[in-house]
Amino acid sequence: MAIFNGTVYIVSIAGTAMPDQTEGSISLSMETRDITTKDSSGFRELLEGLRSGSVSVSGLVDDSTNAVTTLMTHFTARSSFAIKFGVDTGTHDDVFSATAFCTSIETSAGTEDNVSYSATFELSGAITHDSDDA
Repeated sequence: MAIFNGTVYIVSIAGTAMPDQTEGSISLSMETRDITTKDSSGFRELLEGLRSGSVSVSGLVDDSTNAVTTLMTHFTARSSFAIKFGVDTGTHDDVFSATAFCTSIETSAGTEDNVSYSATFELSGAITHDSDDA
């Protein structure tokens, strides 16, 4: 079993890895539909419902990489884009892909601290998962 170092987990939007990433995550969920009836013997019964997901990324702001400008361009245009999140080591790929909208952007800067950014993307449509060993 190979335990991946978090450094190889990368968020890419519109085909380009977000620069200077320090963290990234994907969250997938599924709603359920309640189908409980009087015949359910007092137990709740469910069926599947809508599935959804979001991706978050954070990193350091470097004026030469324009991460915040890239995010603001998508945010202000309200445009969707391709997003990928996962492992790409060259010998192993384990990537989630979807279409997304940038729904939040934050930059922060404390005194004598690094300037950082964070963003959240809501996924729209089907989420695909590609995994292969080269």
